[in-house]
Amino acid sequence: MLLLAAPQSPAAAQPHSLSAELWGQLEPNVGLIVLEGSTRKYPYVEAEGLIWAGAGSPQIGLRDNQMTVEALVLNVKVRDPKGISDTRLGRFILSTGAVRAVHVDGGHMILRAPSKTNFEIFGGVPVEGDIDGRRYDWIAGGRISQGLGKIGVLGASYYNRYNSGQRSDEEVGADFALRPAHWLEMAAKFSWEIVNPGLVEVLATLSSATANGKVRGEVFATKRDPVRMLQQTSLFTVLGSPGTLRTGANLFWRSAPRLDFWLEGAAAEAQHTWGWVGYFRTVLRTDDEGKGRVLGEIRRQAIPSVANWTGFRVAAVIPVYKDHDNTVGLMPEVEVVLPDERSSETGLVWPWGRLALRYQHIKGWTVAAAAEASSTQNVQVDVRALARVAYQRTWDGKK
Repeated sequence: MLLLAAPQSPAAAQPHSLSAELWGQLEPNVGLIVLEGSTRKYPYVEAEGLIWAGAGSPQIGLRDNQMTVEALVLNVKVRDPKGISDTRLGRFILSTGAVRAVHVDGGHMILRAPSKTNFEIFGGVPVEGDIDGRRYDWIAGGRISQGLGKIGVLGASYYNRYNSGQRSDEEVGADFALRPAHWLEMAAKFSWEIVNPGLVEVLATLSSATANGKVRGEVFATKRDPVRMLQQTSLFTVLGSPGTLRTGANLFWRSAPRLDFWLEGAAAEAQHTWGWVGYFRTVLRTDDEGKGRVLGEIRRQAIPSVANWTGFRVAAVIPVYKDHDNTVGLMPEVEVVLPDERSSETGLVWPWGRLALRYQHIKGWTVAAAAEASSTQNVQVDVRALARVAYQRTWDGKK
C-alpha cells in the first residue's frame, strides 16, 4: 500500500470531518473506495463512520466483475457532562486492556469513580466476513482499572466469545503502566486463553530517557501470535516475523537536530529454535519540519533452519515542488534481501522496490501513483501499479 496521508486538522477546532479515498491496483486488479466521516457538533455527542467498497479482490473471494460494500465503523458515542461515563453504540473496533482487539456490533460503556477506578463493560456480535448464522454469535466482557495518581494505572480484562452457539474464545488479561520517575517508564500486559489453555501475548518494557529526549533506551520482552499481529507492509515484515518470543534492547539517539539513529538487538525463538535479530537505522531530515527525509537501514535475522538473511533498505521523501496551495513529493524505496542459502531455484537475491509520486492541495485533495516490483523465493517477478485519489475536509460547523 501507499503510506500516504491527507492533511490533518485539530479535532478540537474542527468538529466535523469528511474524507473519501479511491484506491486502484493492477496485477491483480483491485479497486477500493473508502468513505470516512465524523461529527462533534454537540459537546457530549460524537458520531463516526468508515465505509469501504471493493471490487476484484481475490483475498475476499471476488472476481473482476463483482463488488462488495461494508461498514467497518459506524457508531455514536455519548459522554456524560460530568465525565462520569462514556457510552458507544454501533459498529467499532474494541481494544481494551490486555485482551486482543475485536471488531464488534454492539455497545461499550465506561464508568469512572471518584477513586480513579474505571469500569468497562462491552458486548455484542462479532463482525465476520460472512454474516450467515450470526444470530448464534456473541461476545461479552469487561475491564476494571485503577489509577495510581500521576504514577500510572493497573488493569484487568476478560471476554467470552461464542461462535455458532459454541464457546470459541475466552481470554483473561492484566496490564499496567507506571512512571515512577520522570526518567523511567515501565509497562506490561499479559493475556491467557482459557478454552484452549495457552499464552496469547506477553509484552514487557522498561525504558529511560534523558531530560531533553535526545537519548532513549529500552529493554523489552515479547511473546506474540505472529498470525494475528503481522502487518505485511513490506518484504522485511513478511520475512522477519516468524518468531513468537523476543527479548532484547534498543537505543535511540538524536545526534543532531535533523539526524536520528536507532539500534536494536534481540534473542528470538521460532519453531523451538533460538537465534537473534537486529537492525541499525538512521533518518536524516532535509528540512526543519521533517517533510523531506532519507532513511537507511541494515537488518539481520539469524534463526537456524527458520530464517537466515541480511537486508538493506533505502527510502526517501523528496519534496519536488511547494507553494502556498500545492505540494508535490517523490517517494522512492528499495529493499534488498540476501538469504544465507542461495540457489538458482530460490534466487541469489530478493529485491523489492517502489516509486511513488504524491500531489497535495491545501483544500484537501491528494493524488498519488506508484509502481512496485519485487522478486522472492516464490515469485520470480511481481510488478504492480497503485493509484490513490483522496479528499478530506474539516470545518467548525459555524458556517
